[in-house]
Amino acid sequence: MKLSIATALVMAMATTEAFAPSKIHSTPQSTALYAEENNNFLPKIDGKAAASFVAASVLAFSTVGVATTSIPTFVEPAHAATKVVEETKETPKTAKEIKAAEKAEKEAQKAAEKAKKEEEAKKMKEAEEKAKKEAEKKKKKEEEAKRKEAEKRMSKEEKEFNKAKANLDLADKTLKSYEKLNADAKSADKKASSALASAQKNADSAKKAYTTVANKLEAAKKQEMPSTAIKELSADAAKLKTVLKEKEKILSDASKTQSTTSSEVKSSEKGIKETKKQLKKANKQLKKAEKKYKAYQTKVKKQLKEQEAKLKKLQDQASKLKSQKEKETKELADKEKSILSEKKELQELQKL
Repeated sequence: MKLSIATALVMAMATTEAFAPSKIHSTPQSTALYAEENNNFLPKIDGKAAASFVAASVLAFSTVGVATTSIPTFVEPAHAATKVVEETKETPKTAKEIKAAEKAEKEAQKAAEKAKKEEEAKKMKEAEEKAKKEAEKKKKKEEEAKRKEAEKRMSKEEKEFNKAKANLDLADKTLKSYEKLNADAKSADKKASSALASAQKNADSAKKAYTTVANKLEAAKKQEMPSTAIKELSADAAKLKTVLKEKEKILSDASKTQSTTSSEVKSSEKGIKETKKQLKKANKQLKKAEKKYKAYQTKVKKQLKEQEAKLKKLQDQASKLKSQKEKETKELADKEKSILSEKKELQELQKL
């Protein structure tokens, strides 16, 4: 409700001594009289006038702006502050909720630590595998380098011998593979042939049964037998025809399988035959290379012996020269000693 400044002042002046400041006046007196003494801007008001003003104030409060709900300006800040406090105020959590929140936080931390450890373990494993692969690669590279270096030092005969030996080993392994393949193919072909014979027998039996019923049906139609009999024979013929088609399909599949296994047997036998030829050729080449390599080894051994003999001869000569030199050195020392002795004797004679 909106009130004028004058109305507010009238209400203030109409109050009794209960509202007057106790520190200023010790004796009871009305606020209106106190205002008259200290302020000349208000007219003098007696008791009756004050009562009239109170009545007017009550009437003004009961009639002016009853429907309005606006808050006076001087009240709004405090109300607004109360509202903000109420809006920002949170409902206090219970001990159960706090415990659940702490538990969830701990679980989240454990999950994060576990994920971190798993990631570190994964990275470590990947690093180890990478290092292992690099080590293997390095080892192979070193072995290859050693092999090439050894090949450089090898003689032509030794290289040919090693090559012939490798070819023979390869031919031998190939032959064994073909022999195993041939054994498996023969076993499969035997089973396929048995299945084909069984399928052929079943197909022939089904064809015979169908032909018999079909002939009966044809004869029944020619003899104009009852429709019931013809209908039954037609149904039997249809069933047997379906069975015959199934058996013929099985026979066809069995025939294709047997054809494949038979082809594999022939192919493996051909491989065995060709590999045996290669093995024979590789064996011949190995013998030839081995003969050359042995001759080379014999030659090298002979040269080595000759070289050792030369070395021994030179060592003997060096030993003789050393011995002779030592002998000559000793003789020379003896001569020098004799000369010195004679020289000393001569000096002694000269003193006489």
